[in-house]
Amino acid sequence: MKEPFIVDAHMHTGASCMYYAEKPDAGRYLELMDRLSIKYAICSDMLSIMKGSRYGLEEAERIYDKSAGRIFYLGVFNPKAGTECLQALEKAAAKPGFVGLKIHPSLHQTAPESDAYEPAWRFVRDHDLTLLTHSWSVSSYNPLQAYSTPERFRHYADKYPGIRFVLGHAGGRGSGRAQAVKMANEYPHVYLDFAGDIFCFQYLETMLNSIPHDKLIFGSDYPMLDPRANLSRVLLSGIDEKTAGQVLRDNAFAAYKLDA
Repeated sequence: MKEPFIVDAHMHTGASCMYYAEKPDAGRYLELMDRLSIKYAICSDMLSIMKGSRYGLEEAERIYDKSAGRIFYLGVFNPKAGTECLQALEKAAAKPGFVGLKIHPSLHQTAPESDAYEPAWRFVRDHDLTLLTHSWSVSSYNPLQAYSTPERFRHYADKYPGIRFVLGHAGGRGSGRAQAVKMANEYPHVYLDFAGDIFCFQYLETMLNSIPHDKLIFGSDYPMLDPRANLSRVLLSGIDEKTAGQVLRDNAFAAYKLDA
């Protein structure tokens, strides 16, 4: 295809409060996207993740507007500031470009099966949005990842079976990935994005042999990682054109119900 067609379904706006990463403006996003044939992006704001949605939504909205509708965005629900988050999210849900909600149990140190997440699941159900979560495997060097193992999301996946639910990072490595694969096979509305630093031999081919091809979504984790790191997994894999189209575009459109 001569025109950009890829959807990067896992980018970030805003400044990270934890470690150094570039803080791009709208022009930088679009320059990079055009160079890599990325037509659309879906972003969550780093400041929102750290402090709550009201802190980053305005910047995400500005970037969406400046991108002429190419850079969609997610709100963030922090269960420790639930009421405040929902007030900001209700306003955002009525605006174009807002396509879903992000949760991050590890950073917020809240069990994903906790009642504190009930408002987030109800919010995406009531507004017909998509829920993205950070997911990862148990880690000896980062014990907080235990809050985000995929199996812990079964409680709400069972309770809200119609919600489009994306396990970001596809459960990470090892046992987390195995749990994510199992959930993608068991739940019709569970998708996996493979954003992040999961570098192993034939990762993409292994995943496509393990789950339906309409469940795997390309994401980069930019600006923490260059999009080419995960884009190369697809373009160098040798998979057929139809499957590549699903991973790079079609599955994101379905999971996030994009109107573009």
